[in-house]
Amino acid sequence: MLDFSSARLSRFAATWVGNKNRYEGIVVPKQTLIPIHDAAEEILIASFLKPFEKTEEFFFFHHEEDVSQHQVYQACMEIFQNPENLSEQAANLAQMLYAHCENPKVQGGEFFLAHFEDLLLQGEPTTAIGLWKVENKDQFFKTERTAESFTLNMLEGIPTGKPQVAAIIFNLDEAEGFRICAVDTVTKKEERSFWKDEFLRLRPIEDNYFNTRHHISIASEFISQKAPFKFGLDRTETIDLLNRSGEYFKENDLFEVDDFTKTLFPEEEQQEAFREFRDQYATAYAVPLEDKFDISDQAVKRDFKVFKSVLKLDKNFHIYVHGRRDLIERGFDDEKGKKYYKVWFEHEE
Repeated sequence: MLDFSSARLSRFAATWVGNKNRYEGIVVPKQTLIPIHDAAEEILIASFLKPFEKTEEFFFFHHEEDVSQHQVYQACMEIFQNPENLSEQAANLAQMLYAHCENPKVQGGEFFLAHFEDLLLQGEPTTAIGLWKVENKDQFFKTERTAESFTLNMLEGIPTGKPQVAAIIFNLDEAEGFRICAVDTVTKKEERSFWKDEFLRLRPIEDNYFNTRHHISIASEFISQKAPFKFGLDRTETIDLLNRSGEYFKENDLFEVDDFTKTLFPEEEQQEAFREFRDQYATAYAVPLEDKFDISDQAVKRDFKVFKSVLKLDKNFHIYVHGRRDLIERGFDDEKGKKYYKVWFEHEE
């Protein structure tokens, strides 16, 4: 939980970073620092920090040899040690970012760097560095009036909602690579992120959020892809398992792998197959998985959509199944030569 109720924006710098493949370059003004009056400071703090207020997903900077060799880590270290160097580091970071803005979808935009003071992260007092790049502008109207008439002008400005690409680097866990939260809504999930993977080079912190998300993914993949073929499950049985798996994560505070396995899979063969799949997943993705951890509600809310409970029948019908596997029956009609589902219910809306 991030508490920024007493936060102060001590320094704020701006540059412009274009797309490298389009040779757009960068713009670093002689004076990168921007003076901020009180009203603007309040809006900037709220618009940038509030989207991260309840985040539970955190990262560290990562380097193959040693995090001290990570260039963005070095720049942040310099700012934390001497905030007066923020202007100089804004230019350095803009150049680093430009090197990774090669994806055609990446648009040129303002690249902001901020130094925040008096933050509380999970009860720990800290300072922080904010990085964000504005790619899309909002359009709005401005009216000007005189005694004779009104004039309506179209202007373009920076949105104050959730930033598209941003990161907060907290002055905590320095030896590990600083505690970081980051967002990238420009890059698709299946692609490498120019922001998180290329520029910042982050690795997730292996905490409750991390373990919850991975075990949701493991359960979903095993039930949807492995179990139907290995154990001959039909679609209704698969959906029933997905529903019960989702209920486990929603209704329990603690995850225990043995309890989860026995709750979902009554047969020993199925239990063993799930454990084996989990081990293969951990090896394939090189992730250390805990057998017991507190379930992260935020991770469940974010990833619960993977437990799809929809029967899609040709292009005619969608049946949403939320429970009671015993009240739906699958069969085949010889006369019509088609499969069917029979559903029992009490009330119709």
